[in-house]
Amino acid sequence: MISPRHRTVKRFLRRAKVVHIATLSPAGNADLVPLWFVFFRGRVYMGTRAESAVVRDLIQNPEVALLFHDESGRAGRVLRVRGRASFRRDGRFRFAVYPLAVFRYFLAPGGMRNALANRRKLALRSLYYRERGGESGFIEVVPETAEFVKLPS
Repeated sequence: MISPRHRTVKRFLRRAKVVHIATLSPAGNADLVPLWFVFFRGRVYMGTRAESAVVRDLIQNPEVALLFHDESGRAGRVLRVRGRASFRRDGRFRFAVYPLAVFRYFLAPGGMRNALANRRKLALRSLYYRERGGESGFIEVVPETAEFVKLPS
């Protein structure tokens, strides 16, 4: 295991675009949900709504595992980070985290290209988010351990 603050971990996180967050439901079942994320001040932030299953799970059990795949690097290499999660509603994080997410996912060269290619789906996307209304916020994970693992072949 290596420190979650190690430079190889930070480099890997810059290349990863999606994180899979693993939580345990109150019944003891595993939930695995893909989310966009931002790494900010040594913590991982993921936007979601308060009513989501992941938030329900982490309120009962804050221990989570995060799985990051490097889409531009070696195939089959995954970064697994374990840590404690909480759901944050405070507005001060929105001013810091939302702009980072916009730059990371929408204003980056690949993000702009993707947005333009999918502009006809904007109405459908808006409908999706309206249907899943509710109070929004951020899952904040404080990383405790990190390790690189190989995917089974």
